[in-house]
Amino acid sequence: MNTCKCGAETPDGFYVCATCGESLAYTLAEVDGVVDVLDAGVARTSLTAGYGERVSSSGPMHAPLLINEAVFDARHALHTWLMRKGLLLAETCGPLTSRTSQGLASYLIRNLDTLRRQEWSPGLEQELRGLLRHGHDHANKTEGRVFAGQCAECETDLYAAKGDAEARCRGCGTSYEVLKWRAHAATAKDYYIGTATDLSRKLSAPQYGYSITADHIRKWALRDKITRANPDADETGKPIPPAYRLGDVLALSIDRYKKHPLNGAA
Repeated sequence: MNTCKCGAETPDGFYVCATCGESLAYTLAEVDGVVDVLDAGVARTSLTAGYGERVSSSGPMHAPLLINEAVFDARHALHTWLMRKGLLLAETCGPLTSRTSQGLASYLIRNLDTLRRQEWSPGLEQELRGLLRHGHDHANKTEGRVFAGQCAECETDLYAAKGDAEARCRGCGTSYEVLKWRAHAATAKDYYIGTATDLSRKLSAPQYGYSITADHIRKWALRDKITRANPDADETGKPIPPAYRLGDVLALSIDRYKKHPLNGAA
């Protein structure tokens, strides 16, 4: 006989008792809701557009849509944990059927009896509850530190709390009016248009392992998922490269991220 972490005796070959196994299943079932909340909090873009005046000098500044770094990190930590446990269990139960967080949680639930037989299974619920609590805390936090684009002077990444009126560059000391900046960025997606290459550059955040290539955008156009937002030619009849509305491409990119999150992309 083995002994579960709760002190209960378990049958031979089991490391988690039936009661704790059931509790783990309920905790795994909570993953769906937490992931939905975290996905809603992760702004997956780094749009930049010329706008306004700097606080300390004149000239254009950039207005990105925000990336909530803390929420992204919580989302990444949860997915990484589920992926690692899923891959470990797959050595016994066969290939993973999904690489999304929700799919991985379902895989662990379906194979719960086998999971309870693994030497590494004790403590799983405690670890998972910590990750879910961490995700909830950051998703509900109103004063999180968020990415606010790059400094136009030295290209240093800018960060500010949501309530801050200014963001100061740690590289050169230039200050930016964050509130005006964010207000502009929130509406820019509704009118900004650009070529596939331009929008790819604006909607990709490679520092977070996320990118939308120009080829993705062109394929969406070929499949009529997006339509060009500019004329075919100028006033002289010279052809103009197709341009698309940023908001339309952004919506498709978010859908793509949800279907192929993080390193779980097929």
